[in-house]
Amino acid sequence: MKRIILLVLLVVVQYAGAQSIRGIVVDQADDKALENASIVLLDSDSIMRYFTRATETGTFQFNNVKNGEYLLLTTYPKFEIYSQRISVHNKKIDLEAIKIRSQSNLLEEVVINQKIPIKIKGDTIEYDAGSFETEKNAKLEDLLRRLPGLTVSASGEITAQGKTVSKVLIDGEEFFGYDPKIAIRNVRADAVDKVQVYERKSEEAELTGIDDGVRLQTVNVVLKEEARKGVFGNANASIGTQGLFDANLFTAKFNQTERVGVTGNWNNMGNSGDASRIRMNNQIIGNPIYKSAGINYENNFLKKKLHLTSSYNFNNNGQANESTRFSKRVLDGTRTQETASASNSSSDNRNHVLRSQIRYRLDSLSNLNIQLNGSKGRGESVNNASNSTTNNDLIKANEFEQKNSSQTDNENLDLRMDYRRRLNKNGRSVNIHLNTQLNNAEGTNLVDETTNLYDSTGTLERTKIVDQTRMTENKNNRLGASVNISEPITKNLNVALGYSFSTSKNHGLVNAFNNDPQSGTSTIDTLYSKNQEDATQNNGVDVNLNYHSDKLNINISNRMTYRNQKLTDSYRDIDLARNFWQNNLNANISYRISNSKSVNLGYQNNTNVPSFSQLQPLQPPTNELYRQLGNPDLKREVNNTLNINFSKFSLLKASSFNVNASTSFTNNAIVNNSITDSVGRTTATFVNIQDHVNWNGRVNVNYGKPIFNGLVQFGPFAMVYFSNNYEYINGELNNSKNANANLGINANKQNSKIIDFNVNLGIGLNNEANTIQTQLNNTAFRSSMNAELKYFLPYKFSFTQIIFYSYTGKTKVFPEPIQQFYMNLELTRKLLKSESLLLSIKAFDVFNSFNNTNRSFGNNNFSETQQEMLSQYLMVGLKWDFNKNLGKKND
Repeated sequence: MKRIILLVLLVVVQYAGAQSIRGIVVDQADDKALENASIVLLDSDSIMRYFTRATETGTFQFNNVKNGEYLLLTTYPKFEIYSQRISVHNKKIDLEAIKIRSQSNLLEEVVINQKIPIKIKGDTIEYDAGSFETEKNAKLEDLLRRLPGLTVSASGEITAQGKTVSKVLIDGEEFFGYDPKIAIRNVRADAVDKVQVYERKSEEAELTGIDDGVRLQTVNVVLKEEARKGVFGNANASIGTQGLFDANLFTAKFNQTERVGVTGNWNNMGNSGDASRIRMNNQIIGNPIYKSAGINYENNFLKKKLHLTSSYNFNNNGQANESTRFSKRVLDGTRTQETASASNSSSDNRNHVLRSQIRYRLDSLSNLNIQLNGSKGRGESVNNASNSTTNNDLIKANEFEQKNSSQTDNENLDLRMDYRRRLNKNGRSVNIHLNTQLNNAEGTNLVDETTNLYDSTGTLERTKIVDQTRMTENKNNRLGASVNISEPITKNLNVALGYSFSTSKNHGLVNAFNNDPQSGTSTIDTLYSKNQEDATQNNGVDVNLNYHSDKLNINISNRMTYRNQKLTDSYRDIDLARNFWQNNLNANISYRISNSKSVNLGYQNNTNVPSFSQLQPLQPPTNELYRQLGNPDLKREVNNTLNINFSKFSLLKASSFNVNASTSFTNNAIVNNSITDSVGRTTATFVNIQDHVNWNGRVNVNYGKPIFNGLVQFGPFAMVYFSNNYEYINGELNNSKNANANLGINANKQNSKIIDFNVNLGIGLNNEANTIQTQLNNTAFRSSMNAELKYFLPYKFSFTQIIFYSYTGKTKVFPEPIQQFYMNLELTRKLLKSESLLLSIKAFDVFNSFNNTNRSFGNNNFSETQQEMLSQYLMVGLKWDFNKNLGKKND
């Protein structure tokens, strides 16, 4: 009897709080019952909890449904999908008739009342583009700004889940790979089906199959099927006050196998691509000129066995500028040096870049990948500068004046080949990798420098004049090869073994000739010259272990390398040989907790071997005030990095939550130890920090959620950073601690009704502490606000307002805070029936209020810089968006 009572109690407890849901599914056109319609209840993790089908009368019922939040999905063949949120709380639910429409009654596309905006697929976060509204003729950049966890800066830099995005792919392929901004600013938002965000292995790791621990935050844009064929692009031109102009052209043709894109830009505003964009800061530094042209081509040949991607780009970037700078350098506990400087400079750089990649499927078992990258360019520059240095703000230490010019020609070639073949049905495969690089640079530098050195009383002690013609030449060639064999141990476990070899040689020549104006002759000055030969050989053994299942993926790889370095310099009688063992261990664990939750854990242990410049006992000086020495006794430094990422999204709330945390430790850190004497001459060398560990840690948190019935995307975020480093300042060990904390909120609305906005607010604290000159330790407050407001007016007019404000608190070195503010305005009118032609009038920095003071600090050096800048001007522009078929469905 007791057992029966207990059983009854268990049943009661189990179903307490469990309710029923009833409803009926009918055709909206004639209220006819839809027999066998599928009805599903999903929980907040997108997991199906309950399933049933409609009866012949269209009715359905769920019994014993536990309390909670659910998403009800109703589907029927050739009918639209219906979804509805349901809250179950201790009462029966009788739904109104669910009326769904036949697709045959829809003119263009299936109407989905509610889409699933975010999904997690393994380590990939996928956004449904159709769930995020954008303005007509909007670009991919506008769409990315709407996605929770993603931010796009005014200059086009993308951040996803707190990490900088380095790759933007279109259907898995790079499009104009030399500049991802071309893709996000020109691909139409209405052509996008999905946006995927994930961490990609480095290119070398993907080609060789050996994980090197490098992860690249990547955005892959999946186009709609109908968007893979068509022609689209835009052309715009703007003119402004102060003689400003900006012209851009972009056009692309897509079909199922072929993609062709052409881009061009010419402006005197200094920004690459659409320099007159209203949302950019657009402070024009100096007198710039920018020209660029590029073409990108992709296609499949030989019945899709061969895939070709190729791009060419030319750019010509020139600049003329004037600037002033004040810096304060801490020498020890009682001494500082202050330097005031002024300079004017001009430069002109031209570069041609060609990139090509061929992927060829030789047969069902073999693949060949070939990459060829090359560039050729010339750079010219002129730099005139003068500075004056004092000790403790009182006694003059030195004066320096220079009039230098340079001209450099460079050529680069990089060839990579990868052959991969499957050896048996079980999955065994072999990968052979070859690569070679050739780099050549030749230049002529004209150096005219005068240095006045003063004694401890501020009296001129001596003057040093350097009048030289320096001929430079650098030639580098590298050859590398590797072979890896991959073997599946079980269905889920795979192991790869490999061997790698590389060799490189570098010849660096500097012939510095002293000019004699009286005799017209020149003699070589070996102090400022070098004739250096570098040679390096690496032999490495690789091991890679990978385990994968439905929820868990583990990857462990280790590369052990023996490195032999040899350095000679006939001008300095240097003959140095060093050998090092290097080890690079990488471990990554990815676990899918549920359909909406995932966690990733990574660990890297690697060693950094001293470079030739750090080992070379004596390097040629560049001027009288600075001399760099090497240290042939340097040891390798060891880095350990741990990072963790947690991602979660809620299907019902359409919200996302991400946490990224990382910490890094460096043992035996290689640091620069510089010693500055009383007249301001600095001699620097490299040393190991042997008794202390340099470390840092960072945590990023962001949350995204639609509010006001999905009208506004709302996202608070936070970041905390701390570093604890040891370095030498004027021969004395200093402990530098830096702490940063930031809180912020992002909110944006993009439905093209009445007003759209994108607002970022942030506040933060920055604490700097040093054990040398502790009186300069400081805690500063900072804040920033960036708002973009767009008002939609009658008769196709719109008005945009950009507001920027930042505050940087005072420090012990600079007692005045920095406040920066500007407002940009734009009035636009859409023309033509398609609204594809846009007339705009833009006003930048309306109140002429922008403060162009910039501050920086590092270890023992604090500086403040101002430069020639134009911030207030007007622009009138015309932009045409053209689109044939792309993103449009046939009727």
